[in-house]
Amino acid sequence: MVDLRRGRKRLRSLPMAIAVVAVFALAGGLAACGSDNSSDSSTEAKTIYVNAYAQEIPYFRDWEAGATAKAKELGWDVSGEFGNVTPEQQVQQIENALVKQPDAIVVTAIDEESLNPVLTKAHDQGVAVITVGATASDSANITSFVSRDNYDIGVQKAQFMIDQLNGKGKIGIVHGIRGLTFTEDQAKAYEDTLKKAPGIEVVDGPYTGGFTADLGLDATANMLTSNPDLDGIIYDNDDLALGGVEAVNNAGIPLDQFVIIGTDGGDVALDAVEAGDIDMTISLCGYREGISAVDTLNTFYQDGSVDPRIVSPVEVFTTDNAKAKRAELDQREECN
Repeated sequence: MVDLRRGRKRLRSLPMAIAVVAVFALAGGLAACGSDNSSDSSTEAKTIYVNAYAQEIPYFRDWEAGATAKAKELGWDVSGEFGNVTPEQQVQQIENALVKQPDAIVVTAIDEESLNPVLTKAHDQGVAVITVGATASDSANITSFVSRDNYDIGVQKAQFMIDQLNGKGKIGIVHGIRGLTFTEDQAKAYEDTLKKAPGIEVVDGPYTGGFTADLGLDATANMLTSNPDLDGIIYDNDDLALGGVEAVNNAGIPLDQFVIIGTDGGDVALDAVEAGDIDMTISLCGYREGISAVDTLNTFYQDGSVDPRIVSPVEVFTTDNAKAKRAELDQREECN
C-alpha cells in the first residue's frame, strides 16, 4: 500500500475542499504511475521467511535468532521454522512459505541437491534467497551465500592437534554427514594438513550421519575399542565432541591426557572448553552470522546487487583463552 504521507506537500494555504481534491488527485497519480518513494524497494518493509537446519543444534538456533532480531530491527515481518534434519520436510515448509509470497528466504540447506527445485521456484517468483552455513548445489538461484570458511576451520583444528601432540601421536577423526559441505570441506582440510605431519597416525573414523552427542558417544566408544592407544580425536562439531567426552570418561582415559577438538562454540561446549574437557573449539558465531545474512539481504535491496559469497568471521576458543575471550565477546556482543 502506498503511504500518502511520503512526499505529500503541505496544503495549509488551500481551502479545505481544494485540499481534499488535491490529496485524492495525488493518490490517484501515485497509484497509476508510482512515485520515486513508492518504487524504492529499499525503503519498504519486507516479509522474510527463515528456515534453519535443526532446532536441537545450538548454532542453528543462534543464527535463526540473529537473523530474526536483525529483520525486526529493520521493521521487517519475519517468520521461521526448523527443517528438523529432514530434507523432505524442509522442502515442503519452503513450498508452503512461497504460497504467502515472501520477499526473501534465509535458509540452511539440509540436503544441497533436494533444495534446488524449490529454490528455482522461489527465484522464478522473484524471491531473494540467502543461504547460511550450507547452500544448495545450484548457485544460479542463490542471491548470496553467507558462511565461514569451512576448509580454513578444518586446517586450524588439525594444526592445533599437531601442535598439542608435538607432531607425534595417534588420532581419530569423527565426521558428521557425508556429502554436506560443512563436513566435506573440513575432511579435506584435515587430510591436507595432517599429511604434512608424518609423526601423526590418523584413524579416519565414521561418518555418523548427524551431529548429536549420542552419535558422538557411540562413534567414540567404538573407535576407542578398536584403538585404545588414541591420543586425541577431531570432531566435526561440538555436539559430537561432547558425546566423545563422555565416551573417553567411560573408557577411563584422563581427559587431561586426551586431546578433544570440536566446532560450533555453543555455551555448553564453551563451558567444557573452560573446564578442560574439550581442548579447542571454533565458534561459528551463529547469532552474528544470522545478522550478517539479513545485513546482506538489506544491502541487496538497497544497492540492487550483492557479492555472491560473504565469508563470516569465526572465533577460536581454547582452554587457555576461553574464559577471558567469552567475557570480552559477550561485553561487545560480537559472538553470541
